[in-house]
Amino acid sequence: MSNEKEIEELKKENKRLKRQLEKILEEKDNIEEKLKKTEKEFEEFKLKHAGTVENLKQAMHIKPDVIKSSLKRGAQQGHKSYTRHVPERIDHVVSLPLKKCPGCGDKLLGDIQEVRERYITDIHFVAKVTNTKYEIPRKYCRTCKKLVEPQVSKALPHARFGLNLMLFVMYLRFGQRLPVNKVREFLGTLCQLTVSEGEIIHMCNQLARAFGNYYKALEQLLKFCKVKHSDTTSWRTNGKNHTAWVFITVGAVLYKITRKGNADIPLKLLGKEQQGNILVADRHSVYRSLAEQAGYTLQFCWSHILDDAKCLARDFGREGRYVLKKLKLIYADAASLQHQGTEAQVQKLKERVELLLSRHYQRKTVWKFIKNLARRDMEHLFIFVTNLDVDSTNNISERELRELVLIRKISNGSRSEQGAATTATLLSVIKTLRMQNKNVFEGLQEILQFTSES
Repeated sequence: MSNEKEIEELKKENKRLKRQLEKILEEKDNIEEKLKKTEKEFEEFKLKHAGTVENLKQAMHIKPDVIKSSLKRGAQQGHKSYTRHVPERIDHVVSLPLKKCPGCGDKLLGDIQEVRERYITDIHFVAKVTNTKYEIPRKYCRTCKKLVEPQVSKALPHARFGLNLMLFVMYLRFGQRLPVNKVREFLGTLCQLTVSEGEIIHMCNQLARAFGNYYKALEQLLKFCKVKHSDTTSWRTNGKNHTAWVFITVGAVLYKITRKGNADIPLKLLGKEQQGNILVADRHSVYRSLAEQAGYTLQFCWSHILDDAKCLARDFGREGRYVLKKLKLIYADAASLQHQGTEAQVQKLKERVELLLSRHYQRKTVWKFIKNLARRDMEHLFIFVTNLDVDSTNNISERELRELVLIRKISNGSRSEQGAATTATLLSVIKTLRMQNKNVFEGLQEILQFTSES
């Protein structure tokens, strides 16, 4: 009996110690959160009163907290120097006269002792603007039973401006992300050409129609490629919320701007019956739906997963930091296989994710995150381990979508549905050419020439 009493007392003591430990850990988390909040407030105070803090330091003879490097300033020993090479093409050769001394002005006699060569690369700031009048003959065709006329070279049908100028405007607007008023100013300053903002917008709309077939070809290319990437961001069109999409595959970048909530866009664009094809994306519900309806295999972006885990570590203390640490280790081991892992190694990685469920989490948000990862998302985490063509992250979509985000910041979206379609079309063409490592301006000319001939 005495033994049973001792056991009961030990159990009660054990429970009391557990409760005490949990209370201590909770207090520790609260203290850490308060400390972070205090540090944040102090940093904000320093930014707000930077001058005051600096004066106080000087008055108290406090040296700035700077760790001095032992390295000398400038390029270090062994640094590979950069020297501009001699130009491959020499357009002009100028022999400079030397009859008087540049220093004292005395007349120079005798032979030239040596000739030094110096290469100068420069540009002409003012472009020559030409206005051409075309006299276009028209004749009646008995076969077609209508009046026909020859096409004007280097100009789109019904366009008031030449093709070079229109492509240059397109490049400035979408290749260099200049707003319409800056494009207008650029043409006026460097080309001495007066063009209204409405004319610039009209040029871009005309070019969007001209590149329409090429844009459709990119859509078809997306359907037939095995591995694709996708991401979304918000967009404003005529003051209303829209969604901007980016779809990427080998050698192609395609943008779409649609009304918000139009979740069937990927299915319409990429098509059904996509078994065996892989889509790299974040854990958005629209991609889960696409996988269910079209048969896609999903690879979820590990950058997004780890970012979500970092938020847990920031907001939920010890439990969040534990989850972040474990997921970092799992991802590092998965990435170290360099896409050449086996199914057995994939199974071990899944078991490590599953093992995270065995821990008791007091925070519901942390528990829900791990549960979704281990139950709902498990089959979409490690596709890249055994597939050389699949990335573990969707960073390429993030980079390409950034172009659209920057344009959105500059222009605040589009004024009309046509403007949104023009932005998506022209940016798709430019970004595709860049992905193919082609000269953008030459590539644009080649595409239009090919489409006009065909």
